[in-house]
Amino acid sequence: MVRDDDQQAGRWGVGAHPLLTAASSLTTGLAAAHGAIDAGSDPSWLAAEDQGQLLRTLGRAQASLDALLMRVLTACSGPDSIAEGTAARSAADWLAGEQHTRANRLHAATTLGKALDRWPRLAAALAAGEITTEHARAAVEALDRLPRTGDDALDPDLLVQAETVMLGHCGEFTPPQIRTLGARLLEAVAPEVAERLEAQRLADEERQARRETSFSMSRTGRGTRRFRGEIPELHASILDNALRAITNPRRTHLDGGIPFEDDGPLDGDTVTDGQRLTDSQRLGQAFCTLIENLPTDRLPTHGGSPVTVVVTITEETLRQEATEHGYTGYTGYTGYGTTTGGAPVSVGEAIRLGCQHGVRGWVVSGDGETLHLGRTRRLHTGPQRLALELQHPTCQARGCDVPAPWCETHHRHAWAEGGHTTVDDGALLCPHHHHHRTHDPKYETRWHPDDTVTFHRRC
Repeated sequence: MVRDDDQQAGRWGVGAHPLLTAASSLTTGLAAAHGAIDAGSDPSWLAAEDQGQLLRTLGRAQASLDALLMRVLTACSGPDSIAEGTAARSAADWLAGEQHTRANRLHAATTLGKALDRWPRLAAALAAGEITTEHARAAVEALDRLPRTGDDALDPDLLVQAETVMLGHCGEFTPPQIRTLGARLLEAVAPEVAERLEAQRLADEERQARRETSFSMSRTGRGTRRFRGEIPELHASILDNALRAITNPRRTHLDGGIPFEDDGPLDGDTVTDGQRLTDSQRLGQAFCTLIENLPTDRLPTHGGSPVTVVVTITEETLRQEATEHGYTGYTGYTGYGTTTGGAPVSVGEAIRLGCQHGVRGWVVSGDGETLHLGRTRRLHTGPQRLALELQHPTCQARGCDVPAPWCETHHRHAWAEGGHTTVDDGALLCPHHHHHRTHDPKYETRWHPDDTVTFHRRC
């Protein structure tokens, strides 16, 4: 900006610069307006049409004054300025000190003023009061994202076209809507460039996501493990969809929880008996269900088998349990199982997992001699599963309408009793009836001629 010291000292006289005169006129005019209201000129006395005209005029004046302040703040921050003369970092900081306020708003005005120098049409519209400051800021954010340098730089004509488009939006939409539209601005004015840049951005983002991917687990000492990590957005989306699909069949309530027991509170587990689960608990249990339903026959082998649950039990205990409880009295077992990772698991839980994963029974004598190393089993095959779904479109628990694709396969004749993985011996049960009824020793399972099953509380 060219200084006009000679003009100020000569033609206009000291202190009579046009900007000073205009600023003085502004304060005089505003004082007159406030004085009129103080003297009794109530704006509510105006006709509705005149009230609208007054408000529109004041709004335009506010926008124009904002534009003027931006331009002056920018100009007064350079050499030989008030900022330099007072050792302030900028005119915004100096003015904030004069007003005894924070400089954030003034810094934002200075930044927007500098940006508007790049977009003269928006600057002129704001100075004329045709758009608001927030509209100008939203439009500038979109325009400044356009490539103006490098191989993908847009032609000047395209930049003018983009500015015209955003200026038109300012007259029709709110600032948040303009930001939404501005996100697609490059696609509107230069779709080929937008597609190329978006592909490059996604590739860079995916590479960075892979570098930042991590996962770790630690034991809590309470039978659980705490895990933490970071995974790419794509995989997180897949996981989220899977968990939501698993939780979807369960009936939600206004409090956001789900009733895990549908026949009243029961004694026992405080999480699953008569309690409403929070969303995080539901997703946590869904995550466990997802793990249990992993297609283990497609995983890389580790130690000979992807997932093997080894049930270790003494011959004496096995014979006693078979005599007293059969193979369904899971709570009476005194043996235990271990996974290939060394995690302990109750015999009852191991037998339940037999419906989903390979299970190997290891029977030992009292002195530790191996008497029998049982066979492993696989999940029902794809064709077997399809046949079951064709026969039973929903969960086979009587009255349950959970769709078959959300159900789990189950052996009617327990695997521990020598059951086989066949369609005739197979059944489809939703996670609730499979986990918390069939494999719950508190319930008796009764199959009926119509291929439905009911559960009855044991006395």
